[in-house]
Amino acid sequence: MGKVYERVDGRLRAFVERQHVFFVGTAPLADDGHVNVSPRGIPGTFGLLDDRTFAWVDTSGSGSETIAHVRENGRIVVMFCAFDGAPNVVRFHGRGRVVTRYDAAYAALAARFDDLPGARAVIVVDIDRISDACGYGVPLMDYAGERDLLPRYFGRKGVEGSADYRRRKNRTSIDGLPAYDFDPLDEWGTLAGLGRIRVRLGEQIEGWQQPVGYGLALDGEFGHVNAPGGMHGLPAVVLATVLKHDGSTATLQVSPQQLDEAITALAPAAACTEADHPNLAAWRALRDAYDERGGSIAAVFVRDTTDPVTSPADADLRGRW
Repeated sequence: MGKVYERVDGRLRAFVERQHVFFVGTAPLADDGHVNVSPRGIPGTFGLLDDRTFAWVDTSGSGSETIAHVRENGRIVVMFCAFDGAPNVVRFHGRGRVVTRYDAAYAALAARFDDLPGARAVIVVDIDRISDACGYGVPLMDYAGERDLLPRYFGRKGVEGSADYRRRKNRTSIDGLPAYDFDPLDEWGTLAGLGRIRVRLGEQIEGWQQPVGYGLALDGEFGHVNAPGGMHGLPAVVLATVLKHDGSTATLQVSPQQLDEAITALAPAAACTEADHPNLAAWRALRDAYDERGGSIAAVFVRDTTDPVTSPADADLRGRW
């Protein structure tokens, strides 16, 4: 039978500290919102701060649902399972809080754990309820080792590259709630800063070469055409980053979700008043038109004007130059 405990100590604490992985559950307040469950477990990045407080270093990743939900309502549950030895499941129900890498308290909290490339916050859980359960339904499994892909990935990106990634991927939840939107936007406010961002993003794409022209079209209709010689460097590399494209001549299908991601990634550039932002306006208008009537979204890249035409949309793009 399961038990409820006053604090995490003794046998219970020893069990938690032996685990390689744990699971985090959160949910938005909206009844049609998406409940989220995330696995965590990079060694040295999680543990008990005291007998009623748990925390972990939260790394940059493809989403930020936990942060969004904790910011909105604080509700959280952390679960540990015994995959070897005696069966057991331990849950911490409580209230979460987000201490970002830009907060004064971050350095002292992060110092309690191993350094983690791409770290964006420490999530602290003030535990209200501590319980265990039998765990009879959890299978026995052998621990084979850790994957090092995530630390290596953000290690290559560096501090600024990781922030660029978060601005593209982490600013809102899948339900549109504010998520990790804490990274400063100062660099986005000047042409020189936008130029540095463009170069940095391009360095992250293998084989990247700036196309001479490109555009986004809905059912073959372009909202804005970027012609050779134009000032369109940053939007091109932002779109290529989202589409995982190297800028070579091609016509690519674009999902509404990819368009949303590109808009989110480019939106901070509006802080720069030294330049107009026709691509951002055109992408937003295209998204609105898609919502009204649906259709097919395509991105056309032209690396060199002598390259063969890849589609009717490509031919139309070049004809508008």
